[in-house]
Amino acid sequence: MGELGLVGAICYVVYRLCALSGGIVSLHRYLIVAQPIPAKALLAPGRGRSIMVQQVDIGDPVLLSLPLDRKVIEFRASQGAICFGAFKDGGIIGCLWLCLAGYQEDEVRCRYLPAPPEKSSWDFDVYLEPEHRSGLGFARLWDEANDYLRQRGISFSWSRISAFNPRSLAAHARLGATIAGTATFLRFGPCQFMIASVPPHRHFSLRREDSPVIQLSQPERRR
Repeated sequence: MGELGLVGAICYVVYRLCALSGGIVSLHRYLIVAQPIPAKALLAPGRGRSIMVQQVDIGDPVLLSLPLDRKVIEFRASQGAICFGAFKDGGIIGCLWLCLAGYQEDEVRCRYLPAPPEKSSWDFDVYLEPEHRSGLGFARLWDEANDYLRQRGISFSWSRISAFNPRSLAAHARLGATIAGTATFLRFGPCQFMIASVPPHRHFSLRREDSPVIQLSQPERRR
């Protein structure tokens, strides 16, 4: 709990209490991070080559072998999402998703607009099957995704991480990601209240069609 900070710890307690409501009330607290696209690959040439990573057509039924359903895949397709799949011994073992424009959140009502738009992407659902998480699968996924982004002049990939998932935050930090903001959402039925450290800072809505657009500022590269 100490690694969450005071505000994060309070939100975590509220989050656990909300879980007892059976979904009627929910709280989500996100850390918004910006990850620089490195100039070089993470892995040395030849390492991890038993894992093949390639772009997967979003309509390919192989994606249904992962914890994804058709409705989720269709939602991502509607946003122009790109999927990279990791394969080993002929089977898919993981994936990484990118959007090269804004991203419509699927857990709460909001849209993220990364900056600068021509040099930013949004990444989400970086996943490996549990038995492959101790290997080089994550690095292989990121090497292929980073190469794709470098070729398109992308400098940063943004994402949001649950503030209650320190392991994911640590994994992003190892890739050079820095925290650029926070956003907390409290939902009760169709009502949603957002408070964030980035514009528009606060938003309240009573309708599912009404959602805030979170404007992200251009991050600074570390020297």
